[in-house]
Amino acid sequence: MVAGGVVYRSINDGDTWTICTGVTLDTTAKVNMTQDGGYLYLTNGIDEITRYDGSTTLVTYTALTDPSAASVVAAAGLTSGTTIVTYYYKYAAVNEVGFSASSPISTGNDAVNTERVNFTSTNSIVITGSAVASADRYDWFTSDNTNGPFYYLTSTAGPVMVDDGSYLPNVAIEAPTDNTTTGPLVEELTGIGSRMYGTRDTQNKYRIWISSGTLPGAFSPSYDATYIDWQPGGKLFPLKAEDYRDGRGTPLATVWCNSADGQGAIIQVSLETATIADISITIPSAYKLPGSRGTPAPGSIVNVLNDYYFYNSQAIYNIGTRAQLQNILSTDEVSANIRPTIKRISRDGEENITGVYFDAKILLSVNYGSTTNNATLVYDTERRAMLPRAFTIGFQKFLKYTDTGKTPRLLAWKPGDNRLSWIDASIQGDYGEAFSTSLLTGLHPVNKNRFEFEFTEEAEIEISNQQGTLNVELLGIERTQGYQSTKSQTITPTVTNIGWDTFNWDTTPWDDTSVVPDLFSESSIKRYFPVQRELNAVQWRLTTASVDAKYLTRTLQTWGTVTYSGKPRQWRLT
Repeated sequence: MVAGGVVYRSINDGDTWTICTGVTLDTTAKVNMTQDGGYLYLTNGIDEITRYDGSTTLVTYTALTDPSAASVVAAAGLTSGTTIVTYYYKYAAVNEVGFSASSPISTGNDAVNTERVNFTSTNSIVITGSAVASADRYDWFTSDNTNGPFYYLTSTAGPVMVDDGSYLPNVAIEAPTDNTTTGPLVEELTGIGSRMYGTRDTQNKYRIWISSGTLPGAFSPSYDATYIDWQPGGKLFPLKAEDYRDGRGTPLATVWCNSADGQGAIIQVSLETATIADISITIPSAYKLPGSRGTPAPGSIVNVLNDYYFYNSQAIYNIGTRAQLQNILSTDEVSANIRPTIKRISRDGEENITGVYFDAKILLSVNYGSTTNNATLVYDTERRAMLPRAFTIGFQKFLKYTDTGKTPRLLAWKPGDNRLSWIDASIQGDYGEAFSTSLLTGLHPVNKNRFEFEFTEEAEIEISNQQGTLNVELLGIERTQGYQSTKSQTITPTVTNIGWDTFNWDTTPWDDTSVVPDLFSESSIKRYFPVQRELNAVQWRLTTASVDAKYLTRTLQTWGTVTYSGKPRQWRLT
């Protein structure tokens, strides 16, 4: 874990923590972690990528210096006669993580009398650069124009390259302008297949980084890594990558994008490999899903079985395959019933929204009219019910945690708190304080004719598994008084002791007399109370305020006699 820029690790279920040395991170930036290839990577978009290898010493990558311009010498057979084309070269130093910024344009005799396809092993151009300390390899790029673009040609172990025309330029990779030998400054890395995808690059906001599939943590094309810039200058900014699929089930990296208008979009990235001689080149390609929506909150993207749910500035959506649509992914709204509530989420601070899927429920911590998360929305995927204010507190991060007893738990961190919260159905209070619950039914007419009245004799309620005190209130529309509370009652369960007796059945004890028998209430509690009011419609409110409160509602009903006394005078329009 990270607190105050310091990285801590625990190997005994969180009982004790040890400080990891070697790196201190920025104290204001959120830290994301992902595990890949035996390492844990820590990223925040400000500090260099930090790698944890299981020890208490953290490692970052050492930056390579940018190389100087290379000198070019063309074979005599290429310089005689008329000059047809001039080839210019750049190169970049490479380590196991990335590449330096490319060198200035080459100098020397690079004007030739034929195109590259006609070069041979004897009629070639020799490009000689300068060695860079700690470099593992060198990437070479070429162009026939000083203004570029300079496309990737090949890689060499040393700072010398012989261009004999056998290398095919890779138009997907241009000469780098930034030094990434300490890793790209991305806020988040996500493991997808055998690679890591990096998003939210603080220096290249349109870029999606794709690491090597063979060398963990490498982002250089020399090691089969690559990147793609999605429509530079456009309105979409890649925020979050996930391992998903297209409508036919083909695995694809799926990237959620944000835009200033709040709509965003989803793009999918595929990788193709081109092999020339013994050199393989990875070429990424991407396309936007038609009709899709993106998100400004990367933490809100939640995988639920075959679908992904996520927050958008307009609604809460899910993306997946629909039975009526073949071979395509569909984006659909799941928050239509509470859309006005969703629109109360402030655009200022929505990037902090975070979510998790646990126990068939989606928990989404949101910011209603605030810049910080101040409530938690719960969507029950089995009942398809959405509670916009299931919790009246917000969380900055949810943590799925499996303890050493292999028990899965859901933890959460509240902004400004110095402790973790445990969320579970067995919890009976908020840090020892009772949860206050309130169940309010709809306002139901007492007759099929919604304008008729009934003299309501009694109200009846049946509940099961009650613990603690339950407050019952019947509200209704009364003939003379209008809408008001008609009756309030309290139900306290009758508790009985159930368990083995404390006597021996024989000379051998059958029970442990030191154990207190369990306490149970009635399995089903039926109660009624007189109302004696002339009502047009009724509504129930059930509330609890004790730590041990629990109940299951079975029946809420009233009965009486229709009065046929006409409508109240105050209802008449004049």
